[in-house]
Amino acid sequence: MSTQSDSRNYYEVLHVSRDAPVEIIRGSYRALMQQLRHHPDLGGDTATAAVINEAYAVLSNAEKRAEYDARMDIMAQVAQGVPSPSPAQPSASPPQPSAGRPVRTLDWSRQCVFCETPHDHGRSIEADTGCQTCGSPLSAAARHEMQSKGQRAIERFGKKKKITFYTRWPQPEGLIGHIEDMSLHGLRLVTSEALAEGQCIKIVSDVVETVAQVTNSSFERRGLTKRCVAGVSFITLRFGRSVGGFVSNRV
Repeated sequence: MSTQSDSRNYYEVLHVSRDAPVEIIRGSYRALMQQLRHHPDLGGDTATAAVINEAYAVLSNAEKRAEYDARMDIMAQVAQGVPSPSPAQPSASPPQPSAGRPVRTLDWSRQCVFCETPHDHGRSIEADTGCQTCGSPLSAAARHEMQSKGQRAIERFGKKKKITFYTRWPQPEGLIGHIEDMSLHGLRLVTSEALAEGQCIKIVSDVVETVAQVTNSSFERRGLTKRCVAGVSFITLRFGRSVGGFVSNRV
C-alpha cells in the first residue's frame, strides 16, 4: 500500500465501498489487522498498519468522513477538468463558463494546476515545492490538513485579511480581495471582481499560497457597492512563506 497521504483512497485501503456503513468499515478494519495479520504485533508491516489505522480513523468518524468525501469530490472534479479561467470583469452577476470553451484536463501530480506547466515530482511532492514557471504551490492541499504547522498559520489570519489573487496565467498584476473566513480546506473570498463557479484561481498572501477552485459564487450588497462573495476549496497549498518578492518578480 502507498504511504503517501496525498495519493491514498481510504475506501480502497479498507476494501470497502464509499457508501459502506460504519459496521462494514469496522469489520473490514479488524479483518485486515487481525485475520490478514497486518498488525505489527502479528508480524505486519508498520507502515502498512499506519495507513490502515489512518483510513479507519477518518472513515469511522462521521464528521471526518464527510470532510474527506467532500475533498474527494473536489479532487475528482479537478482531475476530470476545470474550465479554463478568463480575465474577471466586474458585472451584475458572476460570469458563467462558456459551453464551447475547451476543458482543461489537469493532474496535479504531473503538472501545475494553474499554469499547466508539466513537472516530474509525481505524487511525492515536498510541501514547499513551487512551479518553476508561475511559482504556484504544487503540493496537494490534502496532505496539509492534519499538520500543526498549517493550523498555526491559519490562526495568524486576522479578520478581513487582504490578499492578492490571479485568475489566469500570465497575468501582470494581481487582483485584490480579502478573506473573511478560512479553514484547512478552503476560504471565503470577498472581492469587487466577478468569479465563476468552477474557476481556478491562485491566491497569494504573506501567510498562505494556494491554487484553489471556486465552489460557489454570489453577489451581495456591501454598503453602497456590490461585492462578489466566493467560497473556494484548496487544490494545492503552501504555508508560511514570505512572498513579498514573489508577486512582483515571478508573476
